[in-house]
Order: sequence, then structure tokens, then C-alpha cells
Amino acid sequence: MQAFTGVSCRVVVRDGLQPEIVLQPDLADARLLLKTLWQRLSIALGAGEPVSEFKPSAFMFVLLPPRHWQRGQPLAYADIVRLTRNGEDKTAGDPEALARIVSVLAAAVGRSLGLHPGFAFAFGDAVAYAVTQVAAGFSSDFERSMTAGLCRQAQLSGRPPGSPLDEEFWHECEPALRRIFEQFRAWQSKPSQYELARQQWYRAFQCESVPGCAEPRAATHAP
Repeated sequence: MQAFTGVSCRVVVRDGLQPEIVLQPDLADARLLLKTLWQRLSIALGAGEPVSEFKPSAFMFVLLPPRHWQRGQPLAYADIVRLTRNGEDKTAGDPEALARIVSVLAAAVGRSLGLHPGFAFAFGDAVAYAVTQVAAGFSSDFERSMTAGLCRQAQLSGRPPGSPLDEEFWHECEPALRRIFEQFRAWQSKPSQYELARQQWYRAFQCESVPGCAEPRAATHAP
């Protein structure tokens, strides 16, 4: 519970056979951060137009970030609170928290844009990796390598945002994020190309450790 130290709370006293004192944290700033971050992502991936409105009911909220999850789209209050309390430099202390939040939100945006769940989860991780240089755990080395390549093509600096709400930063990210989305959409439409590119990448990766091996690594680029 240390992550919630200092959060304003409302005290509620409940009468009954077993009286209770309940602390209800004020998470207004957390909700505002999620809504604004959703808008930044949505506009960046929607070519300047919001994809949809942020609907908290579409997400699963948990207290602490889980190590593994099988369904739903969990957002951890602990991560959100960390980002709302770090002042202007909101990512310096915990880029992992930002990566987890961006991954979940970007996956939801991807699904709104037509990506199937498996590709949407990996897409969310790729977006988080592009923005924070931290992997949230839902994509492979191949997909992160593709992300890094597309970011270089789009001349994305790779610097994490001083604030996750920095509008200028998200504007800078837009070309790279659109390339990443187009790549995942292309893979989804032609799964055989995705599998072929993945196999070629891993063969090239393994070849790098063998002296004299000249296996070319598969190019990854948005159509």
C-alpha cells in the first residue's frame, strides 16, 4: 500500500453489527490522467481524429499491476497514482508504470481500429516500447525489433516524455505509431507474411552468433 501514501481520502463510517471505517481514495486526478492519455493515443493513431471516447467501464481496474493476466484489460491504480504524483517529470521515477498503462490503452485503441485480441495485445506493447523504451511483456523480441526499426524510419528520437501528457511529444510520436499500426494490420491481414518475417528474423538473430554466417535479417516496414 506504500504506493498510495499521501493520496487524499474520504472517511466513511458504516454502522451495524460490525461498524467499519472505510477510506475512499480521491482518484479524480487518476481518472483525468487516463482520459487525457487516451485522447493523446487515440488522436496519434487516428490520424488526427479521436478514435473513440475513453470509457472506464471497458477496462478492468486492479490495485497493483499483476504479473500475468489472461483476460480483460487491467489498469493498476498504483501505476496511475505514481504518474499523477511525480510533478512535471512524471516518467523519470517509474517508466515501467507508464509502459504498462500505455500498453493497455494502446491495445484497446488497436481493437477499436480493428485489430484482433492477439495482435492488439502485441500492438499495445509495441506502442509502449516506442514511447518509453520499456517492454510491457505482450510482444516478442521480433516485434520489438520491428518497432525500433519503424521508429528509426520515422526519425523518432527515442526520448521518453517528460510528462505522459506532453502534447508535443505525442505529435512527434504520431508518424512512428501510425507505421507500427499499419505493420500490425498488414500482418493480421496476411498471417503467413507475419510468420515468415518472424522466422527469418529469428534465423538471422541466431546467425549473428555464428562466425561467417551471412543470413540476412528480414526487413520490417509498414506497407
